[in-house]
Amino acid sequence: MFELLLFANLQNLLPKKLLRTRKRLNVSGIDLDYVDKIGKLDGRRAILPGKTIFGKPRIATYIGNLCESVTFGWSKSRFKKNAKLQPRKNNTKYPKVYKHLLYIASIFFPDFKFDSITLNHNLKCEPHKDGNNVGESIIVGFGNYENGNLNIEGESIDIKYKPYKFNGSEKTHYTEEWTGDRWSSVFYKSQYFFELENL
Repeated sequence: MFELLLFANLQNLLPKKLLRTRKRLNVSGIDLDYVDKIGKLDGRRAILPGKTIFGKPRIATYIGNLCESVTFGWSKSRFKKNAKLQPRKNNTKYPKVYKHLLYIASIFFPDFKFDSITLNHNLKCEPHKDGNNVGESIIVGFGNYENGNLNIEGESIDIKYKPYKFNGSEKTHYTEEWTGDRWSSVFYKSQYFFELENL
């Protein structure tokens, strides 16, 4: 009962709708603010100013569908050499949500080390591996939804209110179909984890 109350309290803190600030192909994505700084969107392409030596558009990346997702933790500026690690803006944009996610982690898996949390809303992940995550991650689902299991290489796992640890960088996984309003949180080590430990 206590565990369910923790998630009920988290749901009360969630914004009605996360800002649709990211576009993703599978799950590795790019910030729309970043796209605006480097160029412009043309369909699923991010176009840089100028042309290639062959006179073709300079395509920075291909990106997928809009989704609702925010990441908490630490990051570095993409536009500065030798940039220093700094807290993500979402830490202060959604401070109560971030604090409660940290509290949930301290209750359910106090010995698991992580530096990043990604909060997803109704995100349908296609089969993929987490290329930027280091080692194991813990994922948990919550909200008013049915089905929507995590499928890891053919094994269907119910993660609703049940934190589950797995190595998403090694095992292919995806989200099964669901009905309702599905939220999930992933706690993981980013590429900056060991750098943070040495600060």
